[in-house]
Amino acid sequence: MTNVKTVPAIDGAQFCEVVANLTKRSISCSMKLGAPKDKKRTSARVNWLTRQLTKAETNDMFVKAFRTGNAEETQAPLETLMNDANALDSDTTNVVPSRFEVFYMVDLAGRFAGNKVFIDELEAAVPRFYEQVGQRLRAWVAPPPKINRRDPVEKGEDDRSNEDQDLAAE
Repeated sequence: MTNVKTVPAIDGAQFCEVVANLTKRSISCSMKLGAPKDKKRTSARVNWLTRQLTKAETNDMFVKAFRTGNAEETQAPLETLMNDANALDSDTTNVVPSRFEVFYMVDLAGRFAGNKVFIDELEAAVPRFYEQVGQRLRAWVAPPPKINRRDPVEKGEDDRSNEDQDLAAE
């Protein structure tokens, strides 16, 4: 049995999703955000994400990369990604990730005996995830278009004829 609750995030990625999986005896908190479209390689997109999380604690934090179409999803611990941006590369496809999910997983298997432990862990997990990850994540925003400045235009015939008239008047 799984219970899911979605909480809107303020000025952050999208929503903070809290999942209490009673069958697996675990709690997870996650946020999804789109990958930057101006980056061509998976490692560049991962670096964009990890730069936002340099001050976050990496214990029990994971990142999942989603790709378009039927391409496989890949997942790695945040700590691994901080050291190796290629950890989310896929061996079976060249498709770059289109979005990421950063999540925090709390395994309660050994301590799941009573309701009090579950509630205490749930009340600790959500603020910890938001403090470490949620408040740091910012959705990708496309850069503004650049102005394409051309070389100064050579003087046209109209400008030359005006100069000729000025010279003739002198």
